[in-house]
Amino acid sequence: MLEHLEIRNFALIENLCVDFSEGFNVITGETGSGKSIILGALGLLMGEKADTSAVRTGTEEIVIDAVLSVPDGHEILPWLSERGVEPEDGALYIRRTVKANGGRSLIHVQGQVFSRQDLCTLAESLIDMHGQSEHQSLLLNDRQRRILDSYSHNEALLSECTDAFRLIGTLSHDKEDLERRLEEGRRQQDYLQFALEEIENAKPVPGEDEELKERVRVLGQFESIYENVTLCTDRLRDVRTGIYDALSSVSKASKVDSALSDFTARLESARIETDDIASGLKEYLSSVEYSEDTVNGMQDRLAALQKLKRKYGPTLNDVLTFAEKARETLDVTQNFEEHLDKCQKALDKAIHDYDVIAQKLSNARKKSAMTLQKSIEDVLRTLGMPNATFKIDISEAKAGSHGSDLVSFMISANPGEPVKPIKEIASGGELSRVMLALKTVLSKADSIQTQVFDEVDSGIGGSVALSLARCIRDLSRTKQVIAITHLASIASIADTQMVVSKTVSGGRTFTHLRQVSGEDRVHEIARMLSGEESQVSLSHARNLLSQV
Repeated sequence: MLEHLEIRNFALIENLCVDFSEGFNVITGETGSGKSIILGALGLLMGEKADTSAVRTGTEEIVIDAVLSVPDGHEILPWLSERGVEPEDGALYIRRTVKANGGRSLIHVQGQVFSRQDLCTLAESLIDMHGQSEHQSLLLNDRQRRILDSYSHNEALLSECTDAFRLIGTLSHDKEDLERRLEEGRRQQDYLQFALEEIENAKPVPGEDEELKERVRVLGQFESIYENVTLCTDRLRDVRTGIYDALSSVSKASKVDSALSDFTARLESARIETDDIASGLKEYLSSVEYSEDTVNGMQDRLAALQKLKRKYGPTLNDVLTFAEKARETLDVTQNFEEHLDKCQKALDKAIHDYDVIAQKLSNARKKSAMTLQKSIEDVLRTLGMPNATFKIDISEAKAGSHGSDLVSFMISANPGEPVKPIKEIASGGELSRVMLALKTVLSKADSIQTQVFDEVDSGIGGSVALSLARCIRDLSRTKQVIAITHLASIASIADTQMVVSKTVSGGRTFTHLRQVSGEDRVHEIARMLSGEESQVSLSHARNLLSQV
């Protein structure tokens, strides 16, 4: 719902603030007072292209600020969340700035920069504008289909259809991938077979190359290692003799003075540790076998692994990964018919299942369409279109996640004329009334909370105007309605009435908007009735307002 709108430096508007209420809001005023300017500002809020010539003379930029409330569970919330935007206490704050010098138009939602296309997507999910600008989401076939589905309560079938369509996509992708790999396998079969045999014959082990490098490095210094370890063991022999003698001496002394027992224990630990080191070094020397053949064998193995890495690497793990992929590709190639047959059968079944679900969905749509088009026709007949024929055409379309139907709202406004898509209706007044009829019937199914009508009363009067007024009032019980009208019979039933006026001050023209009530509203309704205020028109105005 549009709660607040502030317009600065737009055409004749210097600074205008307006708070809209729930229910039915009506905007009235004399011709040329600036009602279209307010709609133009709403158009900018809806993402329409900016015209820099609309920037008020002497100012640098247009600024449009708006606050819109978004109910819990609204379909736009996940879309906003994906863009990092969360309503604050259910409210969205939108600002659009248009520079006079042709600079970039800036759009912010909750302080985050949005593109104009994103603003269109956001605004069209929250506000519908019906009028001469033809900014109506209901003119789009996709929107018409979604409304019919909502009216038909097709959510479960749609979910099944979406899942079935996605499965077809997945299996089709798998089949294409299989065919691609088969083609690659056939093209590279000889090469892959040779490469796989070469790798398998070498039997590389992860980390083997690094381990061999270390062993070759160590064996390359074998003489130095052997000489120094041998020297160490010789010296340890002397050390062990000295520790034995020292341990014997201190043991004798500790028998006299027990305070020396700690030294005895420490020397015993040193003896054990020294013996263990000497034993370990001897084992090391006996385990290290050096020969030219051993070193040459390791270097040959390293050279073989290095060759594999150059061809299939660069690392040994990459070589092993290459072998695994080659094995899979050869397996696909060698078992092509089996793999492809399984994939094709699964795809055929998925397509069949989709067709069954899509047909159920189409049948449900056609059944509901009969009821819906009759209800819309009934409303149109009360809105000055007694001979209107409304039809919901459902034809075959390219399969998609929403089924294989193209839904088109069609109408013939006059006898003898063929039904045509509603977007081809020439008369703005007729189009507005069609939209009003649709919105009245579909108000519970449509998630858009705010409906804006520009001169929905165009070309009508008398009893038709009264019927249209009642229709708008019924719609406003579930939606916020904002309408520009010239008919007193419509304005008088609004919950809130605002009057646009124009003044001249200091040689400049200013457009204003103010809410009227009480006697001020009586005088405005009287003006709408007769163009001037008289006792008759004032009495008639009070009578109209008293009947609400």
